[in-house]
Amino acid sequence: MTGAASPFHFSPRPNRASEIAWRPWGPEAFAEAAAQDRPILLAISAVWCHWCHVMDETSYSDSQVIATVNERFIPIRVDNDERPDVNRRYNMGGWPTTAFLTPEGEIIHGGTYVPPEQMRLYVQQVADVWRDKRAELAERVREIQEHEREGHRQEPGDLSWETVETVGSLIRGQYDPQFGGFGREQKFPQPSLLRFVLDEHRRHGHPELATMLHRTLVAMAGGGMYDHVEGGFFRYSTTRDWSVPHFEKMLEDNAQLLSVYAEAHRSFPQAGYDRIARDVIRWLDTVLWREDAGMFAGSQDADEHYYLLDADERAKHDAPYVDPRLYTGWNALAASAYFASAAALADPGLAQRARRVIRAIAERMTVDTHVMHFDAGAGPQLPDLLADLAPCLAAALDSYETGDHPEALAGAVHLATWLCDRLEDPEQGGFWDAPERDEPGRVTRREKPIEDGSLAADGLLRLAALSGEERWRASAERALRGFVGEYRRWGQFAAAYASAVARALAEPLVIAVVGPADDQAAARLWQAALRCDDPARALHRLVPGRDDARLASLGYAPERTAAYVCIGTVCSAPLADDAALAGELARARRRFERSS
Repeated sequence: MTGAASPFHFSPRPNRASEIAWRPWGPEAFAEAAAQDRPILLAISAVWCHWCHVMDETSYSDSQVIATVNERFIPIRVDNDERPDVNRRYNMGGWPTTAFLTPEGEIIHGGTYVPPEQMRLYVQQVADVWRDKRAELAERVREIQEHEREGHRQEPGDLSWETVETVGSLIRGQYDPQFGGFGREQKFPQPSLLRFVLDEHRRHGHPELATMLHRTLVAMAGGGMYDHVEGGFFRYSTTRDWSVPHFEKMLEDNAQLLSVYAEAHRSFPQAGYDRIARDVIRWLDTVLWREDAGMFAGSQDADEHYYLLDADERAKHDAPYVDPRLYTGWNALAASAYFASAAALADPGLAQRARRVIRAIAERMTVDTHVMHFDAGAGPQLPDLLADLAPCLAAALDSYETGDHPEALAGAVHLATWLCDRLEDPEQGGFWDAPERDEPGRVTRREKPIEDGSLAADGLLRLAALSGEERWRASAERALRGFVGEYRRWGQFAAAYASAVARALAEPLVIAVVGPADDQAAARLWQAALRCDDPARALHRLVPGRDDARLASLGYAPERTAAYVCIGTVCSAPLADDAALAGELARARRRFERSS
């Protein structure tokens, strides 16, 4: 059973997994493995993971497995959510990950869930190979290292619309016209892909893209992927038709899907996506919100029995466990989703919650200019991961573009500075997933994840448009060029990259609305600006007396209430009413026709 004093989280159901002498990830465990000349058993699990619980209840509760692991291995247990950097380098295809390593942290063998009978064989065989066939094993490790070095060489190239079109073609090829979604087997929501489809429709208006989006969003919300009682989306569907989900619910997934449904409602206000958005918010506010922290908890456990009950029956049972840990990147995604929902649903209270999350990240999760990854109750840990800095930059820009928080632009500049100073590769381009640090095993070798790097580049492009500082655009374009030679191998999972490339290639559209805070004409212009769904849009709400320095730097007359539309370096004349602004924005959309 799970002990109250244990630093590890085990299955909530009866098990003996805690009888294995697990060590936390760190140099001490690796030094112990080297000193005792033992291989390492690395178990990567997650609080919300159903099969991780099963592994605890079966294989890690098997007496023979427990004895062999304790006698012949140094067992290390890692939580995926706390250490995504470890997971990125050692995940063997899913959770749980079961990896056998040398004391130096190189992979000997591994897989995902291993049933007890097979696990007994694995631990015995790996221990015997380590003892008896060390030379053969060393040669195999060397071959794996060489193969990985060959496969990770960057091939920079020039940015072009061909990249966006190629990824779009890959996505259309994976689309399932019968059930919606992408692929023909188990279905994942893939919010980055859905956002790419939505933005491609916004750029070009192709009706087949709207069909793909509608069919997928309706199928996800109407089937088993969605909790029709308490709200919120489950992690993924085990079936093609979205009917049988894996029942865990994640802050990360629901935040990104909330953004997608809110943005879809803005573009298709009659489709009913506002109802889904409000329902996801209901679950987030009711189940994951931590009033004491001003942030959202990380996840809610899978429970196949509970989630199949109706509302009355659920009321008779304890709800599945909620992991109270705070994750910075996921909360930043939630803040962005709440800002998007506030605009789409005309609900300013949602923006207030988003701002509270941003304040909590600044006050609780930022230590001496370092943005920390998580807080499990003992204070914030693990500084400056790309997976945190990139969504924090996006959330700061989203906060600024509400028009109510002009100081957020300076916050975005700070975040961008930290990101580039600590994570940018100025030679090859791109952003490392973590700063240089002394870590065991493969974690010492930094990687450049395409999705997180694309989110960072997208944020820097937005910041360049708003600040006028071209150094941010230069870093973003250098990062995107670094993936030109390899994005195809990611297939449809390069959707976030294609979205960032599209922003880089499109002339930025900057809308500035100038006027007093209580001026009705300025308010109407600002609402028209907020309705613009151009994928390369950036917004300024400039209030005389509050924003005089920015007004002066942009050259707008503070005494005149007006809107200005700038495409690249060319700006419109002052626009005095929302009809004139709408006409100018319609003309701005033609630039995509020239680019397509």
